[in-house]
Amino acid sequence: RFASINGGVNVGETISRNIDTSVVAPPRNRRKRNRMAAAGGSAGKSFAFHPKAYAKALMHSCKHSADNVVGIFIGTPTGKVMKVVDAIPLFHTHSLAPMLKIACMMIEEYCRTLEDVEIVGIYHACAHGIGDMSAVKVIADKVASNTTSGSVWTIDIAKVAQKQFALKGMWQGKEGEWKPVSNESIVSDDKALEATKNAIGELKYLEIVDFDDHLTDASLNWLNPTIFQKDPIDSMSMPALL
Repeated sequence: RFASINGGVNVGETISRNIDTSVVAPPRNRRKRNRMAAAGGSAGKSFAFHPKAYAKALMHSCKHSADNVVGIFIGTPTGKVMKVVDAIPLFHTHSLAPMLKIACMMIEEYCRTLEDVEIVGIYHACAHGIGDMSAVKVIADKVASNTTSGSVWTIDIAKVAQKQFALKGMWQGKEGEWKPVSNESIVSDDKALEATKNAIGELKYLEIVDFDDHLTDASLNWLNPTIFQKDPIDSMSMPALL
């Protein structure tokens, strides 16, 4: 009964299928990844975040600062670099397995309309402090099980005001152990950090829509395709890697 995203899978139709809600839908292709910040320490890989992906994740956290939030990063693997091209906000309430499964299936359908894009990781923020990835480890493990280099990013919203990169990364090694992404290996785009700070200061985060909102009002588009219209972030591109 819920609207499809961008003409993709309809939630009502998805529920009617016999789906296994215990796992996240596997991506089309399994490849290596990258980021906007280059995170060395992750077996020589780096991650390049598009300014839109970075800003959306932080705006999602700001809108629901009194709640725990979870979202998905989608991207394109290019050699040793994972290009994170977008963030898709999911929850600011409890992340129930059936709804997570449905959301991921719909995101996979959306990724198929793009070129070489797939689910590459998750982001999350805790209502009380920075926290760690323990609250989302189950989700992170499931996403990582369907990629060759899964990652999970914890939001530290206090760093926005200081124009510092506000995501703390973890990557999963070959043996399934989660390891921190070293700060020294992160390369950020100062213009993107400044633009994100300004967008948040202008309360643009109040416009962000997540999957929870979509389930309440099916007319709301949780891809947020027009949220940066007339904003400098709209014309920004993927940062150059060193």
